[in-house]
Amino acid sequence: MKINASDLVKQYRRNGDDIRAAINYFKNNKSPERSRQLTFGGFKENKKEMENNGGSVGILEYVKKHRLGIMHIGNKDYPPDLLNIFVPPPVLYYRGKRPDDKLFNIAVVGSRRCSHYGREVASYLSRNLSRIGITIVSGLALGIDASAHREAVKEKGGSIAVLGNGPDIIYPPENRDLYKEIEGNGTIITEFAPGTPPLRTNFPIRNRIISGLCKGVIIIEAGQRSGAMITGELALGQDREVFAVPGSIFSPGSRGCHKLIKSGAKLIEDIDDILDEFDHLFKEKNHIAAEVVDKKNIRKQKRPGDISLKDIKLEPLQSKVFEVIGCRAKSFDDISICSSLEASRLLKILLFLEMNGMIREYPANYYSRSTKCGTF
Repeated sequence: MKINASDLVKQYRRNGDDIRAAINYFKNNKSPERSRQLTFGGFKENKKEMENNGGSVGILEYVKKHRLGIMHIGNKDYPPDLLNIFVPPPVLYYRGKRPDDKLFNIAVVGSRRCSHYGREVASYLSRNLSRIGITIVSGLALGIDASAHREAVKEKGGSIAVLGNGPDIIYPPENRDLYKEIEGNGTIITEFAPGTPPLRTNFPIRNRIISGLCKGVIIIEAGQRSGAMITGELALGQDREVFAVPGSIFSPGSRGCHKLIKSGAKLIEDIDDILDEFDHLFKEKNHIAAEVVDKKNIRKQKRPGDISLKDIKLEPLQSKVFEVIGCRAKSFDDISICSSLEASRLLKILLFLEMNGMIREYPANYYSRSTKCGTF
C-alpha cells in the first residue's frame, strides 16, 4: 500500500491535527499480510528517478563518490528503535558517524520562529544533556532545532540531524556551517534519496524518524498546528516519553506545549526532570550512568566559561536588576520601570552584568540572563 506524503498530511488535518488518528486511518485500510509492504510515495518516486539514471547501481556509485553512508532495513546495524515505528524507513543515508544503538538519544524540537526565551531554553537543555553523554536529535531547522544542535555538538553526546530532503542538500542554507559541525561530531541522516528537494510535505513524514530514534522528545515553543506538535503526537504513539516546556499564556507559540502537558506530557523546568524518567535505562548505558550517579549536582558541573553566581559578589542594586531581567528577554525601558532606576545608572549596571557574562544583550536593547549562569 502506497502512502503519499500529501495524503498523510491531509488526514492529519481532517482528524483535528491528531497524527495518531491519521496513521490509524491508513493502518485500518490495508490487509494484515501487507503490513510490511507499506511505504511512502516519496521513496518510490526517488527510487524510480534513480532507476532512470542507472538504477541501484547509480545510487551506489553516487553514495561512494560523495562519501555517503547507507543502510537498509535488513542491516544488522539498522537502528533497532526504528524497526517498531509506523513504516520504518527502508533505506537510510547518512554523513558523519554511523548511527549507534549504544547511544542514548533525546529529541529537542520546537518553533522556527522562536523567542529569545525559547532559544535559551533549547541551548541550556541541549548543552547540559549532551555534556553527560546524551545525543540530541533534531531536524536542522532554524530556531529551536538550530539552537539545540549548536550546543549539543560542542559536548560529548554530539547531535543527530534528521533531514526532510536528500543528504546532499543543505536546508535551510543558513545552517550550512552547522551542517558541517554536526557531520564532525554527530550524524546527518535521512530516508530521502540524493537529489530529493526539501518539499513541504517531506517534513511531517520525517518527524516519525526524529521521535523514533529517541527515548524521549522535548517540545519547546510549539503552536497547535506545528511540526513540533506532529513530532510530539508521533512520540506518544510510539510509546516514547514526551516532555514540554511551559511558556507564556499570552503566546500562541506556547499553546502546543500547554496542550501536550494537559494530555499527559511531563512539564520540565530542568534536566533533572528529564533524567528522573530514565533511571532504569541508564544502567544499560555505562557511558551515561557514570555521569548521572549524582543527578542533583549536574548543574554544578562546570566547563571553561561557565559562571557560578557564588563567584561574583553583587551589590544590592546589581542583584535587583539581575532578578528583574529573568530568563525572558526584556526591553531596557521595562527593566528601568521594574527596577525604578534612571537610565544612566541602569546602563552602568547592565554593562557590569554583561561584562561578567551574567546577561546577554539582543537587538533593540533587549536583555536576558545568560545560560552560562547555569539557570533558566
